[in-house]
Amino acid sequence: MDEWSHYRQPAPPLRDLGLACLGAGEQSGRLPSFSGRTLSSYALVIVSEGTGQFNCGGKAAQLRAPALLWLFPGIRHGYGPGPGGWSEHWVLFTGPMARAFEELGHLPHERPLMQLVEGQDPDIDATLGLFAGLRTALRLEGPRGDLEASVLTQRVLLDAGRHTPAVPAGPHERMLSGLRETAHLQLGLTEQAALQGVSPSELRRAVQDAMGVGPKEFVLQLRMSRAQSLLAGTALPAQRISRLVGYEDPAYFSRLFSERTGQSPSHFRMEHRRES
Repeated sequence: MDEWSHYRQPAPPLRDLGLACLGAGEQSGRLPSFSGRTLSSYALVIVSEGTGQFNCGGKAAQLRAPALLWLFPGIRHGYGPGPGGWSEHWVLFTGPMARAFEELGHLPHERPLMQLVEGQDPDIDATLGLFAGLRTALRLEGPRGDLEASVLTQRVLLDAGRHTPAVPAGPHERMLSGLRETAHLQLGLTEQAALQGVSPSELRRAVQDAMGVGPKEFVLQLRMSRAQSLLAGTALPAQRISRLVGYEDPAYFSRLFSERTGQSPSHFRMEHRRES
C-alpha cells in the first residue's frame, strides 16, 4: 500500500451548506493505538487487513478485517491494530449534508463498528478503489478540488453504506410492502395492522425502525410520490389523481400537496409534464 495522508481546509460554502472533506489517507503496519480521542467532525475508518481493537462511548470490542468504524462528533473513542498490524483507510468530513446522512440512517450511530463477513458482505474493494481519486482531489487547489473531494467522499459513504441495509429483511420488509400496496386505501393504523396480521404497535415499531418515520408519514410519502408521477406522466385531472392516491376531497389533496412539495398540483404539472 502506498501510504499517504492529506488534510484540507475546504471553502466555507461546502462546510456551511453541503458536505466538506477535511482529509483522508491510507496507511498500514504496526500503527500506534490511542484512546480517549474526541473529534469535532465525522470520520469513516475502513480496516481492510489485520486485527485490532476499537472502543467507542465506553464500550470496547475486538475486530477483524474487513470492518468499518463510524466515528461521530463529540463521541470519545480509540482504536489500533494488534501485534501483527493492519491496513486502514480513513476520511474526515463535516457539514449539514453529513447530518442528513446520519438522520436518514446511512451513518449507523447505534452501530459504530460494522464487522463485515468475507464472502457474505459486498466486496469492500470497490470502496477502497475510490481513495486514489480522493487523494488526487485533495491535492487539487481551489474550488474544483473542494468539490471533487466532496463528491468522492459522498461516494465513499454511499458505497460503504451498502454494508448497512437501509431496510431490514424479514417481517419489516413484508410490512413495508403491505403498506406500499394499500397506501391508496383510506385505512387507519388499526386497519392496516389487521390486514398484515400484527398489532398496531408492532406495525408502528417496524416502520419506524426501517424507515425512520411512523406509518402515517410513510403512507403520506408514498401518496405524494405517486401523485407526482401521475401529474407528470398522465393527463388525468387532479380530482381523479386525488382519488387514485387516497383522498376523496380534491381541495384537501391540493392543500396537502402544496404543503409537501411547495407547488400546487397544476404548477407541478406545468413544470414537469412532457407534452407530445
